[in-house]
Amino acid sequence: MKKLFKTEKQKGSKSILIISQLDMQKAGNQLLYQMIRGYAVSGYRVIFLTSNPAFDSNRADYHELLGSLMAKVSIYRFIPLFRPFAKLIFQVKKILLSHNPICPKSSLTNVADTVPFGTSGGRDVLGLLSWISFILGGIFKAIQLARLYKIKVVYGYEIYGAPIAWIVAKMLRIPLITKFQGTIAFPELERGRAWYKIPHHLLALKTSADLVIMENDGTRGKEVLLRLGVPEEKIRFWIDGVNKEMYIPRFEKNILLRKVGLNDNSKIILTVSRLEKWKRVDRSVMAMAQVIKKIPNAFLLVVGDGKERKNLEQLAQILEVRDHVLFEGAVPYDKVKYYLNMCDIFLSLYDHSNLCNPVLEALECGKCIITINDGSTKAILKDGYNAILVPKGKLEQDLPNVLVKVLKDDTLRNYIGRNAKIYAEKHLLSWAEREAIEVKEIERLLKKNIKEE
Repeated sequence: MKKLFKTEKQKGSKSILIISQLDMQKAGNQLLYQMIRGYAVSGYRVIFLTSNPAFDSNRADYHELLGSLMAKVSIYRFIPLFRPFAKLIFQVKKILLSHNPICPKSSLTNVADTVPFGTSGGRDVLGLLSWISFILGGIFKAIQLARLYKIKVVYGYEIYGAPIAWIVAKMLRIPLITKFQGTIAFPELERGRAWYKIPHHLLALKTSADLVIMENDGTRGKEVLLRLGVPEEKIRFWIDGVNKEMYIPRFEKNILLRKVGLNDNSKIILTVSRLEKWKRVDRSVMAMAQVIKKIPNAFLLVVGDGKERKNLEQLAQILEVRDHVLFEGAVPYDKVKYYLNMCDIFLSLYDHSNLCNPVLEALECGKCIITINDGSTKAILKDGYNAILVPKGKLEQDLPNVLVKVLKDDTLRNYIGRNAKIYAEKHLLSWAEREAIEVKEIERLLKKNIKEE
């Protein structure tokens, strides 16, 4: 490590420390990976500190992901203070949440009266303890790395990374950036109970930073930051980039249909997400009970895995649609494009926001998107033009009917898909373009810091 430090010092390279509970993934959200890649491409030495264990099955193979850029990236791990008690904590959480499984009689319409990501409706005590555990376990390692690599700027990624990054920035008097993939805070702020239920989220969002990057994922993140008193001039509110290689012209969908055991004339409805309760894949499963009565060759493909998978499989069994709902599990990110190019309809029915990466990728692939008209997608989706938006209060009656109509009407489905592709080509940035904007902001911040010194 000392030898590496001397080499970096001699080169005079720019160095950035990114602190996160998360890790680069082989399946799922690619924002963290794209950010690290963007800085490495731009000539930064990236030091990445995470609490995610190396044995995590969803962790990416870094060398496969970054290739030659690994020469500019160093990855370190630490153990949160309370992790030795993790098994006990998870058992307690399982008991607390066991009374609230997905119910086949639940409404398609109702938004769960809970904080998303699995709290039980009360105070997120376990989340708060996990947050404190992360800070206490990682702070000394973060300071050590910041000094060793002569860090020029520190990044607090998401609510776990922000507090440690703030301490490092204060101690070393270097610029601080906080970055959030979105936020779960808006519903609780509206109810007036956020400081009681999720204080650690709010404290992280309020962290005093030189720049606060909030991804516009439909969760009203900028509005939350402004409510918490974050100066507007420090906020950057951007939509994610998109992988422009997702789209495969002249894709032979029949090949993949046969691989998943379906006939060439099958109609495919696709969902792509982690199987978390708030992502409401149960809505898609319940709608299939009505859809297959009118379209017997319709199938729902569920790409993704998570703690709700067992409940969803049971739901499909109870509704007698198990043969029409295929659970594909966690699919490596570079393979998701095949499912996107194959499907006839892309479905996203989250409770709290539907401006997610899979929706952007479905646009890029020119697919007919059906989602909820909840205001979260208004920045990119227009009903009847590049998507079909179902009223939130009418999901139970309208969603199955809309699915049947679109599957039967090839002209309508192709019109929506064609406009989706046109929109993506005109308005969606590639990941490289999106990260270049962010790097430019950091360069400006560093220049300003040098002048002030």
